[in-house]
Amino acid sequence: MVRYLCTLSYLGTRYKGFERQKELPTIQGKVEYALSYLSKENVYIHGAGRTDAGVHAKGQTFSFDFEKKLDEKEFLHAVNRLVPSDIKILSLKEVPSSFDARHSCAGKIYSYSLHHGERDPFALMEFQLEYPHFDFEAYKEALLLFKGKHDFKDFTTKPEDKDSFIRDIVDIHFDELKDGHLKVYFRGNGFMTYMVRIMVGAALKVGLGKMSLEEIKSHLDDSKRRIISYKAPAEGLCLEEVIYEQ
Repeated sequence: MVRYLCTLSYLGTRYKGFERQKELPTIQGKVEYALSYLSKENVYIHGAGRTDAGVHAKGQTFSFDFEKKLDEKEFLHAVNRLVPSDIKILSLKEVPSSFDARHSCAGKIYSYSLHHGERDPFALMEFQLEYPHFDFEAYKEALLLFKGKHDFKDFTTKPEDKDSFIRDIVDIHFDELKDGHLKVYFRGNGFMTYMVRIMVGAALKVGLGKMSLEEIKSHLDDSKRRIISYKAPAEGLCLEEVIYEQ
């Protein structure tokens, strides 16, 4: 057996997330079907992490074992003819047998895309915010509060964590485009269940005047757990890159 690492991109709109679910359309299910068809036996993949229903990826990764050595160009041509058109395998590389796409990961980069203005039915990777009044500067200021090492217990629905919900977001930066488009990038050593969507959701509330910066700070500083209930919609979230040490 040879172990491989693949990078793939997908538009998550039609899928119930990355992870395989019985009788539901998922990214893992579609990819495993294609690989199994090529191999003529069952092939199972191990993703770098789960993405929720409706969430997209430009740089998701997965590892898998295959019975023989594969030629990258031939493999990509064959597998991309078998997966749906909103999924694309981007690369294939051989890795050591000890490698695991999830546990070998050193960090990830996520983005969240927002459009404030008239609805655009073709903007499938943006959250369409149609409220008449929205404070972009307050929204950005709120997001920057998450930079650094914090206890994110209030920004995940995960019931418990071996690292006590501590995560380090080493960089947050923005791409501000014209006509009300704004994209924010988060680079961190790890992200928990719904973490990015809850952070963005809290910042959206600040931009709408429904939450203060002090409230967000209190959620980061208070030892008592008070999970924020609002999650930003899935369609604006994208897994940009999975980072591995050289």
